[in-house]
Amino acid sequence: MHSNPVQLKITQQLSFSLKQWSYWQSEPMTNQHSWPRGKILPSDASGSPDIQFLPMMQRRRLSPLAKAACAVAWRCQQSFGNMPTVFFSVHGESHYYLEMLQDMAKGEAVSPSRFSLCVHNAIAGLFSFQSQNTLPYVSLAGGCEGILGAFMEARGLLLEAPQVMLICYEQVLPLEYQSYCLGTDKTWALALVLGHDTEADPLKLHWLRTAGEPSTQSISSDSVFADAIVTGQYSGSMQFANTEWSWKLQSA
Repeated sequence: MHSNPVQLKITQQLSFSLKQWSYWQSEPMTNQHSWPRGKILPSDASGSPDIQFLPMMQRRRLSPLAKAACAVAWRCQQSFGNMPTVFFSVHGESHYYLEMLQDMAKGEAVSPSRFSLCVHNAIAGLFSFQSQNTLPYVSLAGGCEGILGAFMEARGLLLEAPQVMLICYEQVLPLEYQSYCLGTDKTWALALVLGHDTEADPLKLHWLRTAGEPSTQSISSDSVFADAIVTGQYSGSMQFANTEWSWKLQSA
């Protein structure tokens, strides 16, 4: 007699109070039915996010991706002050480091200035310096569970802080990488101010992780969650190699 194998599923839950969010993207937006407590930031005349709060010399140094990340982070920081921060991007400054690699392949010298702006924690360092935030920050790249790694890191920081800011940002990959990596079709940045789920705050964000057998479904892009916020989808899911993460925004 043969018995059918039992598929084991392991679940894990993360819960937060959602205090505020801020979002910007390079493409025009038509749907304004977004989540509460947030704002979709407008673009300036050049199609970039407004970063007039930064000194001119700093604005000139920033890439389009860095401008987007700083713009959304600044709005939340102005409302809640300095706090521990998680910066998250799967590919980071992909255009900068591809140019550097191409220069190296030609035998040309690498610009120290360009190198300092393409390392993965460059945007985190620039924003922390400009906002005079001396509290801890961490800069993460995408792992096997994408943006959810950033939420897990934020949950850990909340063990020692009343609130945490999570900043996620991505841009269109260089053409050379697009056949090999899952990417996005626009430049976008999202900042979230997260608090403890035990607070009396009625607005809660819940994540449920279900781990099981390898999935045959397509891996989700991290922009799926950001798109849900700005289009008013209060629940949904993201699929990764061996796990599925489901989210739900709940208002008491």
